[in-house]
Amino acid sequence: MTTAQRWPVAPEANEWHWKSWASRSSFQDACDDCGSACKYGWRATNGQFYCKSCWDNWHAPRVFSREARSSRPLKRGFRIFNGGCFCCAPDPSMPPPSIPPPRHTPEELRDMAYCDAHCHLDILLHNLKNGGTLWGGKEKICKMWQTGDCWYGYDCQFAHGEHDLRPRKALSAEHVEKYLLRVRSDPQMASLKWVVTNCCELEAIEDTKVIIECADQLGLDSVYCTLGCHPHDYRDFTEEAEKQLREAIEVFGKRLVAVGECGLDYCKNFDESNDVDERARMMDVFARQIRMGVDHNLPVVVHARDADADTLEVLKRFLPKEHKVYIHAYQGGQEMMREALMEFPNCIFGVSSMVWCSEGAKATAIHCPLERMVLETDAPYLAKEPFEIPSLAEKIAELKGTTMQEVLKVTLDVSEKFYGLGD
Repeated sequence: MTTAQRWPVAPEANEWHWKSWASRSSFQDACDDCGSACKYGWRATNGQFYCKSCWDNWHAPRVFSREARSSRPLKRGFRIFNGGCFCCAPDPSMPPPSIPPPRHTPEELRDMAYCDAHCHLDILLHNLKNGGTLWGGKEKICKMWQTGDCWYGYDCQFAHGEHDLRPRKALSAEHVEKYLLRVRSDPQMASLKWVVTNCCELEAIEDTKVIIECADQLGLDSVYCTLGCHPHDYRDFTEEAEKQLREAIEVFGKRLVAVGECGLDYCKNFDESNDVDERARMMDVFARQIRMGVDHNLPVVVHARDADADTLEVLKRFLPKEHKVYIHAYQGGQEMMREALMEFPNCIFGVSSMVWCSEGAKATAIHCPLERMVLETDAPYLAKEPFEIPSLAEKIAELKGTTMQEVLKVTLDVSEKFYGLGD
């Protein structure tokens, strides 16, 4: 049965809205069932895109309930991850935003040092090693399987029981050295003065140790790290996990410059955020990591997504006023940003490549003072690699009416003072 036979449409009634298979809009997607041109919808595991109507009527799994989750339209950018449940899928589940190449050549950038204040070298290296992003699912138990609601069954990328778990294979020194040597010799990386890699999973501690050890052996004093538990994995932050993180902080020594990323994510953890007990648990995990930072006199790196009010509440209750705190890749409300900047004199905000596609990120770039801002790639999630910072600086300069040189200079200075880089 063809699409037209199964879901007939009336082009004469909605001629402006409906698109045929042959005449899809070049600037917005069309539903692969009804042909409707639409800005919002769902990308299925097979790559097909469906409008809200077709998804709700024909493709939504039994457990999916739009009313139970949110009344807001779901952005086109959100995909159901191939081979994983909605609540289990790694985030983000789509390629990084397309970042235009810098207008300046490597030679012109040679005297313009910069810092990538937030990335994930362990994930970047695993992606390079494994040829993509589908390498780590079986290291975690499927959350939906635990409640009996995983609709992927045997095809689920995540583990259905202890017997199905496949522990992460640690990065080898050889693989890490190969990448770090490229960092040292690649003309695109020549101006990269500092890079801060965030280790926010217990499984990534060993990988991060290998990265730091290899950097030391190669004489690369530009690589630093943070340690914490990502809000997506708040359930993993047990007393034993906290003990393990505190011990690792001592092991890393001066190469460790912050605790995090930690915080609250009510987008990814939407259902849990509507449960009083689970929300309290998420806030407690966040607060305990703030205490870790305070106990070790380390800055705190915060992930805040759709959780402005609770993020501020936890910060005000548990973070000393003068303590350093960094809200990374911020896309939230400007009221929260203004209040945080006023309340905490050592608070900074991170700007990422989301400025090209997120109004919230763009507003942050425009309204956050440059002297309270750092640049980040969040690689490999929001950009491919740290060398894309100059392109981001060009965009920030355009938004602020200044020069790329000024943006790189000021944000480098902010990064160095915040993390104590080179001390």
